[in-house]
Amino acid sequence: MIRHLLALATVAAISVSVPAHAVVITDTGSTLGSTDPNWSVMWRGLTAGTSSGALANAPIVTSIPSPPWQPNSPTNHWLGVNSTASIAGASGDGSHRYEYAFTTSIDLAVDQLVTGAIGYDNFFVGGFYDGSFDTSTGTYTPGTQFVSPLSLLGAGNENDAGFCRDGDGFLPSSSYPTCTVNFAFNLSAGIHKITFLIQGDGITDGFLLNQNGVTVVPQPTTSVPEPTSLALLAAGLVALVGRRRARV
Repeated sequence: MIRHLLALATVAAISVSVPAHAVVITDTGSTLGSTDPNWSVMWRGLTAGTSSGALANAPIVTSIPSPPWQPNSPTNHWLGVNSTASIAGASGDGSHRYEYAFTTSIDLAVDQLVTGAIGYDNFFVGGFYDGSFDTSTGTYTPGTQFVSPLSLLGAGNENDAGFCRDGDGFLPSSSYPTCTVNFAFNLSAGIHKITFLIQGDGITDGFLLNQNGVTVVPQPTTSVPEPTSLALLAAGLVALVGRRRARV
């Protein structure tokens, strides 16, 4: 009897595995309006004679190169500084003339694995969380980096654009229309700003985040004892003590 109770108590006390969850960031352009209330954009010139700016709600790009950009969908659109993603007076020579900070917020109750898939034009600088924002100059000072060109694209592809085109795109034209690259990173509980930094020449410089093709990688499970398990363990120990006293 004692062995049986101890066995039950031991089995009941085994920690129950609680699966970790994965969070996907809100898609860009998942709205019926002309701007996205979930995403902001800041931009600044990297060379002389260029402008800067900031918009609390990033404009949706309706005039997109198709291909090589992934097509807009009813619930997922590209973002830019305006509907054409082009800055007035800019020239499309493929240089690093402007830097854009596309930003959204995420609120996590517990530590999570965060996933998504991005497309961009022209050059990917990195993905960061938190940091600081100066809307007067359009300057983003990066916080903690969670994805770099190397980790996102692999060695030798760091300067490739994130669209489907042979030669200068990370994905070949045969990948069209799913022109996005997956990422995943661990993030602690709390409210965070998630920023993707892109550079371009001012002509059709855009950003897209969606969940197309994302593979969620589960985190290690966290073991926690359930109240019922602890109660059964206590009951078994009480029974064991009582049995021993009866023998005295």
